[in-house]
Order: sequence, then C-alpha cells, then structure tokens
Amino acid sequence: MAILSPASSAASPMKDRLFLLRPDFADAAAGDGVYYCPACAEVRGLLDYHPELLDRIDLQEIDYPRPRAEVAALLGEPHPGCPVLVLADSRETPIGANIRTAPTGRRYVDGPRDIGHYLAVLYGSAKPHP
Repeated sequence: MAILSPASSAASPMKDRLFLLRPDFADAAAGDGVYYCPACAEVRGLLDYHPELLDRIDLQEIDYPRPRAEVAALLGEPHPGCPVLVLADSRETPIGANIRTAPTGRRYVDGPRDIGHYLAVLYGSAKPHP
C-alpha cells in the first residue's frame, strides 16, 4: 500500500496518484465545527471495499485549505478540488473514462463517480451503480 504524506518523497512515476482531503478539518467559512469531504469519503469507501487498489495507485492525503501545493504542482492553478486522480504519464486511456487535461498537460480524473469508473475499467473493481 502506498500512502504518502505531504513531506514524503515523490510518488512513483509508474502509478496514478490519488489526492484525498484528510478528514476532520475546520472551515471557518462554513461555520463552527469539524468537517469531512463527502466526495473524498466516497472514494475512501471504494478503497475500503477494494483494498487491492492501493497496490496499484499512490494515495496522498492532503490538508483542506487552498492552495493545495501538491495538486497545483501537477495540475497548475486553478486546479480541481479533491478527490482528484492524476494519471501516470505513460497510462493509456481506458475506453469510457472521463479524463481531463490540465493546463500543465497532465491528465486527471476528478469526482468520486468518475474516479470509481476509471478504476473499475482499468483494474476490474466494482463500478459505481448508475
């Protein structure tokens, strides 16, 4: 399993890199309390259902506040929110995957359902129910 912290070395260039927000963050703009990202939680649930996916991708949990330097370094500014899966340079595009291209030229998939579909097509995990 490859879970990276922001201070760890760069992810393997051979694997797709998944960014999820750490749970239990504060957001003064949303009000008092502690929050989690529902979209990130959905992807985390998929990884709990299919832990073998963690052998195929690099997972990096990052802090909530923007700018999110780890994502911006790969996709540029502005960049999509989390969850986002940045594709390995050599990765072929699975048929039916909703892949976008960042201003930096890097390809990525964002949103829990699109990430789930991509992983299902590529690695044979369960697909999101329509």
